[in-house]
Amino acid sequence: MNPKIRLELITRQGCHLCDEAQDALAGVIARFSNEHPSAAYTVETIDIDGSPKLLAKYSDEVPVLLLNEEQISFFRIDADRVLMKLKALV
Repeated sequence: MNPKIRLELITRQGCHLCDEAQDALAGVIARFSNEHPSAAYTVETIDIDGSPKLLAKYSDEVPVLLLNEEQISFFRIDADRVLMKLKALV
């Protein structure tokens, strides 16, 4: 059985880098799910302004990508690096 993979993309409304990160992450997920169709994963987009805890921690770094609660990317998503980290979990 594959381990559970949880991706959280922390964003902010009106953030052009956040929009780019969402597009990049969608591309990564498409490639990953195509190559590993049985892998269990969730993807959640979180607006940083709705969470005082996240706002205090990541305010100057959005967008931030967390993989199983570990920060793996911020500002710009390196699609190849994220895909490599996902593949290492299956």
